[in-house]
Amino acid sequence: MEKQETNQGEGTNAGMGLLGEYLKQKRLDKNFTLEKLSQKTKISVNILKSLEANDYDHLPSAAYIKGFVQSYVKVLGIPQDEAITKMEYTYLNVLGKPFPFLNHTKGMATPTPGQPAGVQRTPTEETPTPHEVIESGDSIIDSTKSILPIVIFGAVILLFVGGYKLISTVVESEVNGQQEKDLGPKIESSSALVKQPEKAPEPPKTEATATTAASTEATPPAAEVKKEEVKPEPDFPRNFPTIEFKKVRGKLFSVKTDAPENEDTAILPQQIKDSMNSDIQNIYIRATEGNTWLSYKIDANPIESVIINKDSDLFLQGNEIRIFLGNVKVTKIFYNNYLIETPTKSGVKSLIFPEESNAKFQLPLFPKAKDDILYTAEDYIKRMKLEEEELEKRKANQ
Repeated sequence: MEKQETNQGEGTNAGMGLLGEYLKQKRLDKNFTLEKLSQKTKISVNILKSLEANDYDHLPSAAYIKGFVQSYVKVLGIPQDEAITKMEYTYLNVLGKPFPFLNHTKGMATPTPGQPAGVQRTPTEETPTPHEVIESGDSIIDSTKSILPIVIFGAVILLFVGGYKLISTVVESEVNGQQEKDLGPKIESSSALVKQPEKAPEPPKTEATATTAASTEATPPAAEVKKEEVKPEPDFPRNFPTIEFKKVRGKLFSVKTDAPENEDTAILPQQIKDSMNSDIQNIYIRATEGNTWLSYKIDANPIESVIINKDSDLFLQGNEIRIFLGNVKVTKIFYNNYLIETPTKSGVKSLIFPEESNAKFQLPLFPKAKDDILYTAEDYIKRMKLEEEELEKRKANQ
């Protein structure tokens, strides 16, 4: 159960005006608990706590943070522009650097501490929580914060004269949360580049030209090619674009009952082996050679997304488990205390436990909609078809 929260501030001037306090206050004003908000946004409670605490060491890259903030304010029904502005201000003041367009993912440990289905462990037993975060290089920035304002000020002066207009456009686009990717060229710009040739003035008609025209009347004029009028598409934004789903074919993994890793307690700890419940599915994932990310769903629980740092692990139990992993080649995965092989060329992998459930699901397991929320394939298909039906109705009514 979540601890009782109050509307009282943190008591320090350092946190005033930062994103975390702003979001927490708005959530409390709306009488939302962290658990309720997590169900609505599909974001784990652990990430929401880090977001409200301005704890960016326990959050992923800037692109993920922006998506979390957009989902957060959308559910609460509060202005997105104000939240994005506070996000950029907080990022600059907490980390000492401006909010980037793109950034590499930092180490993050989840899932939700209160989630009984999945437990994430760390290589050491000293920490009170089941998570471990790899320290990022941001500590270098902390040592140079004293000269950072001077460097930034000098850079702004140099760029102001030649690039003011471009910088203003980029900053305004970021503040308003307008990401114009893959939209193609604008009609205004293309029409400005392509100039139509000017029509030459017609010479005055004379008797000779009239005679010539009369003599050529027998020749039928060339048929005029009428341009087909293209009807504009109905203005109907799609949150669930059409995706081609595929049935699961063949085996997604193979069990290696004689693998030496099965007896290696450095990879498969004895306490994990002792925790196995033969009545349900037991999945143990250990990142042995690098960091990996994954999304998973256990039974009727919400979809969770986590990043497992190198030498950290995740233990899942449930009647039915679906997993989508990235960078799976750096992991060792055990199913009911036996190592499994997960052949893949791309490095990403979908897994379903038990195998008998393969026929129930389609791939991709967890497609992402335009609102940056992950949905199960079956839920996405229903919503996608509803949008397609609505689009057809609007076309017919045009």
